Amino acid sequence: MVQLIKRHIGQILLDGHFLSNKDLDRALEEQKRTKELLGQVLVRMGVLSEKEVKLPLQVQEHLCHIEDAVKIAAGERQLLGTLLVHSGYISGKQLDQAIEEQKRSGDRLGEVFKRLGLLTEQQLAALLDFQKHQCSVEHASDGPLRLGELLVSTGHISRAQLDDALCKQSVSHKKLGKVLVEEGYVRPGLVKYGMHLQKMLINAALAAILSLGMSGTGQALDVALQWDPNTEADLAGYKVHYSSGSAALSDGTTIDVQNHTTATITGLDPDKSYNFAVTAYNTSNIEGSYSNVITVDEQLPPTVAISSPSDTINVNGTVFVNVNASDNVGVSKVEYYVNNQLVATNVAVPYVYSWDTTPLAPGAYTLMAKAYDAAGNIGQSSTVSVTVVKDTTAPTVSLTAPTVGAEVSGTVTITAASSDNVGVSKVEFYNDGVLLYAGNVAPYSYSWDTANVANGSHTLTAKSYDAANNVATTSACSVLVNNLPIAADGNVNGIGGVDISDALLSLQIAVGKVSPTLSQLAHGDVAPIVNGKSQPDGKIDVSDVIVIINKVMNNTIGL
Repeated sequence: MVQLIKRHIGQILLDGHFLSNKDLDRALEEQKRTKELLGQVLVRMGVLSEKEVKLPLQVQEHLCHIEDAVKIAAGERQLLGTLLVHSGYISGKQLDQAIEEQKRSGDRLGEVFKRLGLLTEQQLAALLDFQKHQCSVEHASDGPLRLGELLVSTGHISRAQLDDALCKQSVSHKKLGKVLVEEGYVRPGLVKYGMHLQKMLINAALAAILSLGMSGTGQALDVALQWDPNTEADLAGYKVHYSSGSAALSDGTTIDVQNHTTATITGLDPDKSYNFAVTAYNTSNIEGSYSNVITVDEQLPPTVAISSPSDTINVNGTVFVNVNASDNVGVSKVEYYVNNQLVATNVAVPYVYSWDTTPLAPGAYTLMAKAYDAAGNIGQSSTVSVTVVKDTTAPTVSLTAPTVGAEVSGTVTITAASSDNVGVSKVEFYNDGVLLYAGNVAPYSYSWDTANVANGSHTLTAKSYDAANNVATTSACSVLVNNLPIAADGNVNGIGGVDISDALLSLQIAVGKVSPTLSQLAHGDVAPIVNGKSQPDGKIDVSDVIVIINKVMNNTIGL
C-alpha cells in the first residue's frame, strides 16, 4: 500500500541541514508579515540562494509517496544504524545501546530497534527498502538526486554536457565527477560541492521516509490520526499534542487517548494550519518524546471573482479580464481560463489578463479564474459568458466646428462628433495632414492656436477609431487663417497687458528653457530699440527681457 507523506519545504530544508531552526523561525515570522512564499523569504533574507531553494523544491514533489521517496534516494550503501544516526533520527548513544542489546540477544539490529521503540514495523520495512535502492553515487545517472542531475539543476553544466559525460563514462567506466573534470566542464571543487549537496538532499528524503511512523488525514475541521503501537511492556497509553500556526506543541492542546492508536480531533478552525504529534507514557506516567510532527494546512481556499467583463456582453478586439482575489494568508497565483483552457497566469496584483479576441472565431466563450494560496488551496470563480463579435463596422465621425470656409484667427476650438456600434477608442485631429491631437474621451475637441501657422487656406480633418482598429475620416474642412500682424508689444503670453508673467516667460525663452510659439516670438521680440521703436531681430534674448522688464516697471525707455 502506498503511504502518503505530508512534507513541507521548511521541514525538508531542516532535514537536509540547509538552515537552522532559528533561521526557519525568523523566515516563518517574516512570511506571515509579507505573505510571500517561504522560499522567496529565505532568498530575500540572504539565508539561502535561489539555487539552494530550487533543489529542495524539486525534491519535494517526489516526497508525496513513500515509494517515490525510496526511489529517488540514491547514495552510497550504508548500514542501518549509520543511516539512522546520519539522518539525525537517533543519537550515537542510542545506536551503541542497540548494538549492545543485539550482542546480548543475537537478534537482527532492525528487530532490536523495534523492541527498543526506536523504529516501528513500517519504518523498518521502509528503511530496508531504502537500502535496496542505494548504490554507488558516482556511477548512477538517472533520478533528480544523482550528481549529474544536481549539477544541471543548479546551472553548473548543461544537459548536453551531462549527456556527453555519461556517454564517455559508459566507455571509460570512470566516476562521473572525474569525467566531468577531465572534459573541462567543472572544477574538482564543484564535484565536491555537488556531492555535499546530494548528501543533504538524501538526508531530507530519508527523514521523509522515517515520517511513516504516524500519518494524518483531514480537512482541518476534523483531523483523523493513526500511529503504530508502542510494544514496550509497561505502556500505559498515548497523548495527542497539537497546536495552530507556528505555536510550539508544548503551548498547544494535549488529549489523553489512553491506549488507542487512533484519534479524531474535531472542531478545528479551517482558517488555520495545525501541527500534530503523539507521545507514549508508561505505567509510571513517564512520557516519551514527540513522534514525528504532522502538519495539516489551513483549508480555506482563496476567494476569487471576475470583476470585468460583465456576463452576457459582446466583446471584440483586446478585452481586459480583471480578477479580484484574496486569501487569509496570501494569494500565490491567479490562473485565467477561456473555455476551460488555461491561457495565462499572474503571480502579483493587479490580476489583469489582456485577452486578444482578434484571432478567435465569432461566438460564445466562457471565462473563469482560479486563485491559489501557499498551502495549495484553490478557489474558483463563477463563470462569465461573453460573445466574441467580429466588428467590421467603422465609426462615424464629423467635424462640427469650425464650419467649411470659415475665416479664423487666434485660438480656435475644433470639435468633432463620433459614434460606433461597439465603442469609439480615440479621435485624432489633423491640420494639412499633420496630427495635432488625439483624445479618447468625449466630447472630442482641441484648442488650435492659428498663430502657429501661416495666414492662408488650411485643411482640417478628424479620424475616429474603434477597438477593432476600424477607422473613419471626416470630409475635409477648409478654413482661412487671417491673423493681423502682431505688434512687438512685450505681451508674450497674450493675456491682458504686459506684466511680470510676460517678463518671466521671456526670460525662460531667452535662456532656452521654453521654445516660443510664433505668436510669442512676435510679441516678445521687442529689441533692439532704434530711435525709440522696436526693430525685431527674429529672436528673444536678454535684450528683449530687459526691455519687457522696463515696460513692466513703467520705464519710458523703449515702447
